[in-house]
Amino acid sequence: MNMTSDLLPGPLIWLSWAMLLVCLFVVLRHAPWELLRKNRLEPVWVAGAGCVGIAWSMQAGIHPGLELHLLGVTALTLLFGPHLAVAGALLALTGVTVLGLYEWPAFAANGLLLAVLPAAVSVWVGRSVFRLLPHNLFVYVFLSGFFGAMLAIAVVMLASASLLLAVGSHPAAVISRDYLAMMPLMMFPEGFITGMLITMLVVYRPDWVRTFDDRFYIDGK
Repeated sequence: MNMTSDLLPGPLIWLSWAMLLVCLFVVLRHAPWELLRKNRLEPVWVAGAGCVGIAWSMQAGIHPGLELHLLGVTALTLLFGPHLAVAGALLALTGVTVLGLYEWPAFAANGLLLAVLPAAVSVWVGRSVFRLLPHNLFVYVFLSGFFGAMLAIAVVMLASASLLLAVGSHPAAVISRDYLAMMPLMMFPEGFITGMLITMLVVYRPDWVRTFDDRFYIDGK
């Protein structure tokens, strides 16, 4: 989950930049920055982005582009909503890129894979759970938090593998053996950490969790 410029063809790099700039325009335009300031949650948002950056810096792998690390974007999405989550994840990506752990030419490709895609998956899971299932705390934590995080990292790994396979950067056997085989080992800790964190926050700091509303999940239960 760490694309480099030598793995991707030039046109794909330029296309990824165009797509990321469109996403960034939407994020900057629609992110509730005023609400973040009003609730005095800027330090929490920055700290969340910092934790995501630390998680991304702790990567392991034996092939370029097939590194393994936790994401943390589902937690950001549940805490701040999709727009601020993408902005925070891109801030984290900027930090690890400045440190030299990621490449600037591949910044857009990594941003789409590590920030935009998992946030979109997390939003889809959260909205589907809210629409289709009973509104209670267990459903929110277990499905939106635990399962949503597991699905998000699985989709990111599958998308990364598919991209590298499509451009011929690695043989299918290598991708399957040294990357996709590790997916179950990455899904559980991603889901467990996210679920545990969200559980603690909705109990002790529910005002930090933007997608959690007492009126739906607690009142009258």
